[in-house]
This record gives sequence, structure tokens and C-alpha cells, in this order.
Amino acid sequence: MAPARATPLDGDHVMVPSYCRFCHMGCPILVEVDDDGRAVRVTGDDSNDVYHGYTCVKGRALPEQHNHPGRLLHSQKRMPDGSFRAISSEQVMDEIAERLLVQVERYGPDSLAFYKGTMSLISPAIMLVFDSFIRAVGSSMVFTPNTIDQPGKIVARALLGRWSAPPHDFDDPDVSLVLGANPLVSYSTGLPFGHPGKWLDRWFANGFELIVVDPRRSDFAKRATLHLQPRPGHDVAILAAMLRVILSEGLQDQAFIDGDVAGVDDLRRAVEPFTPERVADLADLEADDLVRAARMFARGRRGVVSAGTGPNMAGRGTLLEYLVLAMNTVCGRWTRAGDEIRVPATLAPSMPAKAQATPPMRAYDLTDPLPGTGLRGSMAGLPTGAAPAAMMHEGDDRVRGLISVSGNPAAAWPDQLTAIEGLRELDLLVQVDIQMSATAQLADYVVAPAMSLEMPSFTLVQDSLSHAYIGTGYGEPWAQYTEAVASRPAGSDLLDEWEFLYGVAKRMGLPLELGSLAGASATPIPLDMEVMPTTEALLEMCVGASRLTLDEVRAHPHGAVFAAEPPLLVGPKDPDCTARLDVGNAQMMTDLAEVAAESADDVELTPDGERLPYRFVCRRLQQAYNSSGRSLYGMRGRPYNPAFMHPDDLEELGLARGDLAEIRSARAAITAIVEPDATLRRGLVSMTHAFGGLTDGDEETREVGANVGRLLTVESGLEPYTGQPRMSNEPVAVTPVAVDA
Repeated sequence: MAPARATPLDGDHVMVPSYCRFCHMGCPILVEVDDDGRAVRVTGDDSNDVYHGYTCVKGRALPEQHNHPGRLLHSQKRMPDGSFRAISSEQVMDEIAERLLVQVERYGPDSLAFYKGTMSLISPAIMLVFDSFIRAVGSSMVFTPNTIDQPGKIVARALLGRWSAPPHDFDDPDVSLVLGANPLVSYSTGLPFGHPGKWLDRWFANGFELIVVDPRRSDFAKRATLHLQPRPGHDVAILAAMLRVILSEGLQDQAFIDGDVAGVDDLRRAVEPFTPERVADLADLEADDLVRAARMFARGRRGVVSAGTGPNMAGRGTLLEYLVLAMNTVCGRWTRAGDEIRVPATLAPSMPAKAQATPPMRAYDLTDPLPGTGLRGSMAGLPTGAAPAAMMHEGDDRVRGLISVSGNPAAAWPDQLTAIEGLRELDLLVQVDIQMSATAQLADYVVAPAMSLEMPSFTLVQDSLSHAYIGTGYGEPWAQYTEAVASRPAGSDLLDEWEFLYGVAKRMGLPLELGSLAGASATPIPLDMEVMPTTEALLEMCVGASRLTLDEVRAHPHGAVFAAEPPLLVGPKDPDCTARLDVGNAQMMTDLAEVAAESADDVELTPDGERLPYRFVCRRLQQAYNSSGRSLYGMRGRPYNPAFMHPDDLEELGLARGDLAEIRSARAAITAIVEPDATLRRGLVSMTHAFGGLTDGDEETREVGANVGRLLTVESGLEPYTGQPRMSNEPVAVTPVAVDA
């Protein structure tokens, strides 16, 4: 039967509205479905003025992903000889529950760890039930990508304090400063969800000015009013220099500072050593450009500074994000009493907005050390890079089991060699996966799930991101609900991720309660553990203290902008409120002094004395999202992640497009295929994370790429507040690989 609101096409096909869940941008799409319920084509839905029909190559490849010959249609069990055989969904839940009961009874709940990957964005139901299952087990060993990617955002926000009203953002900007992001490809920091090109065209026509700091002249940087192309790793110094210009020239918002900000004098002293001339010398920039960028941003009326994955992965991510917040704060880029909230939450909880600060709070060293390490959890969570050490630990408190949902640890975790070693040490590894990924190949059980077009969902994740991070989210109050628009493949035996967790919990005798996640009710909602709820019922539970009901959103199957009527305004400060945002946190100022004492980059060496004259820096590819999408048509002509280098560097090394090169760090080496990229600074090797398999070599590289996580280490150089390893700006050497004639 055709889904509701389907538009008939020629023959027996119908076109159905939905939204894409390949990444977090949530593009509205139209899905062509045949008479067997298979999705056969995806196009952008141009029925709105937010997305304007935009969708990327990944979204258009959703039918191929769903119908891919390598897709798992049945769960798999590892046999004693290492092979896998199909197992029914009922049996896989029976066996996993039985083994978990024994393990938790014998070794305690912390012997079982959990990993929730980025693809949990497919449905709020996955996140809610996953968290509920963890609480029911009683384990504290929960790992996420938060501490791999940009954990400093969460910790820095706690150190500064929180402004109880929205920042300036995408609704009426005249300036934006973006460090180390390319949102025309990553669809993240720097541009709102929607059609990125049309949004830029609209605001440039209104006089908008864009400043981009990036070692690569990306497509985004090419559109900037001013592009600073520094050596990587100097983003903290660049922000400090800009703050110095702003404070020394009196460009700050003094009225906002006088009423609501503390620590400005401490910040002023800390940035004093960062003269534009000195920082320009360190970062290989023009001092005048640093000054121009600072003045351009500070003199803007509305707009924010934000930072992407690149500088967050280059070390000192918490300090970087703290200075991002400090610059937004001294420039007064927060809404005030009486301002209209132009992008109010739709399905995320609607919190009263007041023009006041909440005080800073403790943000790190919040847990006991992880087994086998001295690392503790922060407000960003437990350090995921330390998870393998907890698995290899010889004590009784060793992590012995892992349930991985919506992620691919063997490909995505830093220091891949250590990650694989840790995963192999587990007594039980359960991987929920659509294919036999790198992690699935190591697992004891691989649970085959349904995919996005086969389940209902709504844009709660996107709405929540809009109110969680500066420079990310919607530019208008958009929301959309989608039904399941495609049927599950004939003969398949699939589970939604949440159904798998519910089924295991039921067999273990664990009660599940849906707690607070974005729009969920603050009061836990017990689930019926005898009669399994439907996904639709779970989604209804997700919408608690929200401005809209799910029925209001369902009434607009193509999605809609839901402006608040009457408009929502920022309320005044409480008369007894004395809290201030703190831009002079003592620990951050100490860290800034350490940066001020650093000299220009020296060439680093391996333990054997080999020079490492290049720097590996991360990048995104349009055709893949982390480890997802690598086998789809967008990557078919080039199913690997090239090592992009400046053409002059390649010529100097005697390398040409398509040649193999060994890239070596102090940790290990990988084999990669080089490709010229004139948009890069010289001296850089730019590659995408989460490619490759479990081994490295010429044949592996040409088929699936190389895993740059092998170049990284979790033994040293960790961010002290979050445990994040350095995952970009890593010193490397590059040498040609001889090819046998």
C-alpha cells in the first residue's frame, strides 16, 4: 500500500515526502517508491524557501544505500572458526541477553560499555531507548563521538557560564567569523540548515561580511569577504590576537560587559602578548589582515564567531572554544531583554528566555578515572579515546563487553591500532550495523537494523542542535515529520535499533523508562515491558515541554516554518540575579599564557630520529559521512580517501596524481593515494577520517582507503579536560612507495 500523502507517478510508482537522515542537516526530500515499496529515487523537495530543493549526493544515494547488495538483511553470529552465519532476530536477542545477564552478575554493570555513534540521529527513539537501557543496566561506561570531535564546546560553555537567551545567529546577520569549517561540504558550523548557497547569496546581497580562517582555500573560504590561510594549529593565538585588537581599540560592547560580564581585565592581560605582528609571524599571515578581521567582526551589528572540527582536533580544543565564547561575549552577541526570539524551538523544549547569565560550573574531572587510565569524564562525557585502555586493563574492573549502536568504533576511534587491540580483548562485542563494517568484522554478534526510510521520525535532533551550539542549526523555526516511506526488503529479518535494545531489556528483566532527552518529559515515562510500543508511540513520548504537538507538525508532510504567534520575546533579568559570564577563567588564562610562551613550529622527529616535516590535517568529503556512504555511487570512481597535497609538494617529492605514498607519524604509517590540491597551503597532507579497513597496504588502500587514525596516539598529547587526542595538525613524513614493475 502506498504511504499517506503519496503523489501517483506513471505506472505503479508514487512520490512521497520525507526528510534525509544521512547527516544532521535534515533536507526535505521526495522519495520515489515502486509498487513493491522500494525506494528507487530521491530528489530535493523544492516546496519551501528554507531548503529550496537542496540535497547532496549522499541524500540522493539513499535508495542505493537501502537496496545495496552488501546490506545485512539478517543478523549475524560469529562461529568458532571465525565465520559468520545468519541468526534470527529473536535468537540474537535471546543469546545476547543471556550472556549479558551472566556478565553483569559476575563482574558488575561497569563491565559492560556502550557506544552511541553519529547515525543515532536517524530517530529520537533510538537515543531515548539507548539511554534508558544504559540506566537500567546501571553502567557508567558510556562513550560517544562527543569526546572525539568537539568536546571543548560543552566544557567551555560551562566554564564561561550560560546566557539564558539565544545568541545572535543566522536570523539577521551582518558578519560571521568561522574557523576551520567548510559547511558547504560538512553542513555544520558556519551556515544554517537549509540551502547553503542561497543563504549566502541572500545575506551577501544585504551587506553581510564573512571571515574564514582555514589553512585550505575551501569552497566556503573562496566566498569569504576575508580569508586568513594560516599554518594549522594557531587558531588559539589568532583569536587571542583579535581579542587584543578589540579590547585595545575599545571595540567591545561595554554596556553589555558592565552589566553581565566578569573577568575582562584578566582576559585583557592574558591576550596582551598576542600582538598581531607576533601572531602573524607564527601563523604565516599578514598582521594587517588580523587587525582587519578583528575590526570587521567587532563593528558588525549582529553575527557570531564559531569554530569547526579542524581547529578543535588540533589540540587545546577547550581553550579554543572558550575564546570563541569570550569573543562573542565581549562583543555582546547575545539577545537582550525585549528582543524577539526569531528561531524559537519547535519540538525541543521551550525554555523561558531571560537576559541574564547563569554562573559557571565545574566542567571536568567529574568521574573516577577510567580503568587502566588516569583520565576522568567531563561534561562532554567519558574520553572515548581511552575506551580501549579500559578494555585491555588487567584489573577486575576491566571493561569486558561493548554494545555499539549507530557507530563504527574500529574505523572512527582515534589510534586505530590501539582501538582494534582493545576491541579484540572484549569477551562480548555486539555491533548494530547495516553492513559488515570494520567493527562488525570483529564482533561476536552483528544485529541487522532497519534503515532511515523504513521508519518514522521527526526533526527533534536538528531542532536541539540549533539551541545547543553557536553557529549550528536552523536559521528559521523549521520542523518536519516523516512516516516510514519504504518497505523493509522482502524476506528480511530486521530490527529498529530501539527494538533490539527493548527486546534485550525485556529478556533481562530490566524496566525501561524514557527520561529527558531534548523534548522528552522531565518525568521518566515507564515503558510497557509486556507489550512493545510502536515507534510512533515512542515518538509521541519524545515531545514533552515543546511548543508544538507532533500532530501540528504531521499536518505539514513537506515540513514548514512554525513561527511563534504571538512572537516570543526575551524577558528581563530577575531582580536578584547577580551571575555574570566569566571571560577570565583562571585555568583558561593559565593555558593562554602557555600558548603565549610557545615558539614557531619546529620540525618534529619520530623516536628513531626521522624528520616529520609535513602536517596531517583533517577534511570532509562531500560523498561520505564519517564511515558511511563509502560504497555508494558517489565514491565509486574513487572509493578511497586521497592524501591531498599542494602540487608543488608532490612535484618536490616526485609524486603524481594516483601514486602511492607512505605517510608516517611518530605512531605508525599508512599507505595512501596522493592527489594534488592547489587550495592547500604547502606542507600539509589533507585526508578524511574513518576510511580504511582493519589492515593497511596497497590493495586495501585502493579498495577502501587508509585509516588516518593509525597515525594518532592516545598515549600522549591529550586535551587535559576532555581526554581528546590530537586528531589533526599531526606531524608526518611523506615518501613515495616503490611499485614493482
